[in-house]
Amino acid sequence: MPLPPLATDRPLRVLSLAGGGFLGLYTAVVLEALEARAGEPLARRFDLLAGTSIGGLLALALAYEIPMTRLVRLFTEHGSAVFSNRALPSGVLSRLLDLSRSVLGPKYSGKALREALQAEIGDKRLADALHRVVVPAVDVGLCQTKVFKTPHAPASQGDGDLRAVDVAMAACAAPAYFPSVRIGRHVYTDGGLFAVAPDQVALHELEHFMGVDPARVSMLSIGTATAHYRPAEGVQDDTGAVGWLSDGRLVLTLIAVQQQHVQAMMEDRLGDRYLRLDADWPPDAGLGIDVATRQAVDTLSALARKTLLDVDPRRLDAFLP
Repeated sequence: MPLPPLATDRPLRVLSLAGGGFLGLYTAVVLEALEARAGEPLARRFDLLAGTSIGGLLALALAYEIPMTRLVRLFTEHGSAVFSNRALPSGVLSRLLDLSRSVLGPKYSGKALREALQAEIGDKRLADALHRVVVPAVDVGLCQTKVFKTPHAPASQGDGDLRAVDVAMAACAAPAYFPSVRIGRHVYTDGGLFAVAPDQVALHELEHFMGVDPARVSMLSIGTATAHYRPAEGVQDDTGAVGWLSDGRLVLTLIAVQQQHVQAMMEDRLGDRYLRLDADWPPDAGLGIDVATRQAVDTLSALARKTLLDVDPRRLDAFLP
């Protein structure tokens, strides 16, 4: 089935989804509500989907018009199998034990995630997608960036022959958390190493490969509830490796500052044609990129609902008519 033609009578709409491991449940709940609001598969309201890490998984699901209610269920029913049901560690010994789980190999096997994705997506390839999508990753062997994409632009061949499940696994292969993913002769890991928020990747795709004037672009960007992240125990000037790695502090700092920086640049470039949906990080809620507890599910779902209550519906109408 051919991809729908690009609109010529309105701004081209982009949906950009950030990375963040299990924090992506926040994103999925927001998307579920937006899809219910649209009354049809959400991807039909956009011309290009972009997603990094867990956002890449969600973007691929949208590209095949898999209902977002099923993706929310994937988080809630498989999260503890993909990660664990352990709460955020507390105390020095439990933090050291948690860190030890990824010293000699990845913390999680990725098997449960692949099985869950296979059940949802099957053997579909990127050429089978119903909507355009771009997903950043990193080629570990070449130490180069890679953007997986549907074959949607004359200036780029795309990756139509690749299985969507393989691309999703590569997108989610956060170093030390999941194994890198081999696709053909290449080994890939999480694109969050360079583009936690893929907003700029999406804009570059439209401008450089698809010949679209950025003045014609509007973008809805959704985060993973990491805005204004602060370590729960404050900041010290002599923090060492254990302090930076405990509770995912280093990863969460990278996620938060990358998203903040990209948001600032996109607001400069697109002005009021850019809308960012995110929630402030709740420092004492016990959240983490691999914390899949019942408390985490409830907290992230509540943050998503609050985000949608707080956004001006007239502003949202401009991005989701």
